[in-house]
Amino acid sequence: MDKKTQLALIFLLIPLAISIYFWFSDSALLRGGYDLAIDGFVVARALMIIYTLHLLGKLGEFIIKKKD
Repeated sequence: MDKKTQLALIFLLIPLAISIYFWFSDSALLRGGYDLAIDGFVVARALMIIYTLHLLGKLGEFIIKKKD
């Protein structure tokens, strides 16, 4: 792999790892002390799932283009 491909792969994998961390870590998205925090938590979790799926699609597209 050349450096440009490695850099592109790193730029895809780092946000994917962060998104997966937020997806599984309840304490990172939900802070105590707020009565309505659970509503925001549900929205944030849904957005993380959407973003993760988007990044996985981009990663798959990157791998398919690399094979051609």
